[in-house]
Amino acid sequence: MTTEQYDKVAGELMALARSIETSKRPGYTQGSADVLANFKRTADRAGVTVGQAWAVFFLKHIDAITSIMAQPELEVSEAPPGRFADAINYLRLGFAILKEREDGTA
Repeated sequence: MTTEQYDKVAGELMALARSIETSKRPGYTQGSADVLANFKRTADRAGVTVGQAWAVFFLKHIDAITSIMAQPELEVSEAPPGRFADAINYLRLGFAILKEREDGTA
């Protein structure tokens, strides 16, 4: 894959990530202005930290991507491009959780 080809597919992935993030946010935040509300609610209900709640969601997502890559013959419930794009969103959200914790605003 050439640099130009890579830049094109990477750009497509980033655009898809943003589109997924925008479409999913209302459901996950349930009207809250806090984009991390879903992780905070889950953490509270499960009795774990926000970071731990994020890690469970993220690792489940990575497991799905691992299956796509390691066993391509398996049927998938979500299209692979969306899985990869949403992994970027999970990383962005995880970084936001880390920053909030570091800033003491969590």
